Amino acid sequence: MQAGLSAFDWTVVGLYLALVALIGLYASRDLKTTRDYFLGGRSVPWWAAALSIIATETSAATYIGVPREAYQGDWAFLQLVLGFVLGRLFLAFFFVPAFYRREIVTVYGLLEERFGNTARTVAAALFLVGRVVGSAVRLFAGCLALEVATGLPTPWAIVLLGAFGAAYTLTGGIKAVVWTEVILGATFIAGGAVAAAYLVGESPAGLAGLLSDPVFLEKTRIFHPGLDPSSEKSLLAGLAGGFFLTLATHGTDQDVAQRILTCRSSRGGSLSVVGSAVLILPLMALFLLVGTLLHAFYASRPELHRPADLDHVFPLFIVSELPRGFCGLVMAGLFSVSISSYSSVLNALASTAVSDFYEPLLRRLRRDPRPRHLVLASRLATLLWAGAIVLLAFAFIGSGESVLTIALRVLTYFYGALLGAFLLGIFTRRGSGVSVTAGMLLSVPAVLLFQLRDYLARPPTAPEAIRSILELIPSEAQERVILHVPALAWPYWIILGAGVTFAVGLLGRSRPWRHATS
Repeated sequence: MQAGLSAFDWTVVGLYLALVALIGLYASRDLKTTRDYFLGGRSVPWWAAALSIIATETSAATYIGVPREAYQGDWAFLQLVLGFVLGRLFLAFFFVPAFYRREIVTVYGLLEERFGNTARTVAAALFLVGRVVGSAVRLFAGCLALEVATGLPTPWAIVLLGAFGAAYTLTGGIKAVVWTEVILGATFIAGGAVAAAYLVGESPAGLAGLLSDPVFLEKTRIFHPGLDPSSEKSLLAGLAGGFFLTLATHGTDQDVAQRILTCRSSRGGSLSVVGSAVLILPLMALFLLVGTLLHAFYASRPELHRPADLDHVFPLFIVSELPRGFCGLVMAGLFSVSISSYSSVLNALASTAVSDFYEPLLRRLRRDPRPRHLVLASRLATLLWAGAIVLLAFAFIGSGESVLTIALRVLTYFYGALLGAFLLGIFTRRGSGVSVTAGMLLSVPAVLLFQLRDYLARPPTAPEAIRSILELIPSEAQERVILHVPALAWPYWIILGAGVTFAVGLLGRSRPWRHATS
């Protein structure tokens, strides 16, 4: 049993990260305008954008959390992934053409044309807040692996990963991010495949024995029929929650939508989404298989140490059991998704801050900013957002829940509000700036109320920082919330949030599209 990464493994990781940095520097040449910085001049091929989408959404929370789901349970998570696939197909046919009909840098420009500047500003602000929170969880997840590999305390791991990801994002904008994510995504897949192959090879019964083992087969169960609204494992929760969550994260989140907008045409953008739909199902199945194989591996070796925190199971296996060299490769894959998801969101946050806030402010002040000034502002915004994510990542230390569940759940807080606005704008002629803005602002507290109820009913699942806040709520008030707010599984929260925005938005008078000029 190894005591962490060997010098050879660290050399593999170091060379890999150096290669990523060089690719980022090469892609940063001829960077002159915000269109280049944020959209790559719309010159990225659809297959690269598809791999970038996969790399963006498969963070360290996925790398660690998906195997944990199968390790402690079964393959019920695949129900949610099936919802992801259906949602992407819907996006490819309906959302992407709507984006490409207009010359927009961020998807929130579409809301401005439909509902006015106030709705765009509120939507962009909700994205900024929601994505910072979600990215802090992802960064925290990556630091769990770094902590296991090095023994470095979690706070220092957060700072280290945060600084490295910000550094190469600053150099090259979205083109650097997309092309490095092609490498990062390939490494992610290779790392999972290596781990699965090694685990199969170490099984005393071999692959044939595993496939005939009743316990192994039970732990690969996928479907859980049922209509219990409090169960997040049911088929309905998976399909419905996954469908609407994907509409929100890929259709209204600038982080993912930005990859779609880097393609040359609407057809290329749609193909990038369909390509990610084809890839996501076998990819998640691979990492669920890793989790099931990990369970069989440790069950056959009771003498081996297993951590109390199940989020550490896969990272600990990597550094303790894999042969040298392979350990470095798989850990490089884990670090790669940590850096990839973090760096990509920095670019999306900066593009939204500059395009939806800073540049409109300059124009209202009757100042015509030069392209190089906006690029400089974009890089400064990238640095500021990096600091905000690093600081917020500290708030998730001490949570008793899976990092995957936390990462997915926090997306529902704000993205339901955004999804309702986009559905209203694309598929109806109803709604006004006032009604849509009111709907978005009402949606967020409606969803947070259900999160509050869940934390009050299960305090250990809350991070330490949140638990200290919950203790300030009088016990009588806590009991009322638990009694009067129904238990609702988190996959339904995104539907609830979208429904609130959509319903309130319908009350406003319609306004015609204000088509943007090229």
